[in-house]
Amino acid sequence: MGPPPPEILRYKNFLYLLVVGYTALLVTALSVGAVNSALNYVFMLVVAASMAARADQCMMSCIMVLLMLGIICAFFDFVNIISILATPYPGAKNFFSTDCPKNVEATLRANSTIYLKDGLVNGTAAYTVPARTKVEIEEHVCSAAWVVRNVVVLIGTLLDILASRLAFRMFKTSMELSQEAQNQGPLQQLMTAPRGGFQGDGRSLGGAPGDGAGPGQTQMRQGPGPRSQGFQPFQGSGQTLSA
Repeated sequence: MGPPPPEILRYKNFLYLLVVGYTALLVTALSVGAVNSALNYVFMLVVAASMAARADQCMMSCIMVLLMLGIICAFFDFVNIISILATPYPGAKNFFSTDCPKNVEATLRANSTIYLKDGLVNGTAAYTVPARTKVEIEEHVCSAAWVVRNVVVLIGTLLDILASRLAFRMFKTSMELSQEAQNQGPLQQLMTAPRGGFQGDGRSLGGAPGDGAGPGQTQMRQGPGPRSQGFQPFQGSGQTLSA
């Protein structure tokens, strides 16, 4: 497979930008534990890098792959965002919060020892809480990693949409080039045809005036016309009849 046309090669720099963006997202997602999102970015990174680095082999044939993967990854990222916003806790109001404590009720299954400050002993004292006692435990879900994961999902969704749009533009350009090539085929054949035209089997019918008949050509010649018929006088010497 040869190199792609210049109209397709002009998108090469945009593919390199996608590679940089997905690489940064992949590293960030793995650092904060967003494994599900990182898996999507791996596929997009591989396809975009292959199209940019191996343009003569993969740019034309991988356009549809990039388009379909971009749409699928954008869909999953969008579903992920909806699920985060629809969760009661932390919920949409704590989407960018690093601290969102919440008291959760729990029942102790066994006796538990806790240590509290006690002024009588000038320090901490141990207290035993019996089993089946209802207590409140403070839960902390929000953190810096929580915010980074949410930001990664948002940027990933935007990047997936941009990748899908880029792939669609490339696909549209390739279709236009293919249509132009099909339209120029018959026109080029007519421009290079002899002036005599073509026979039914594709052979030319004669050349320019004055040219001799060549192979596969037919030359019309006009022979002498028929003589006019009528009275013709006798010509020649007479004959004598003897008795």
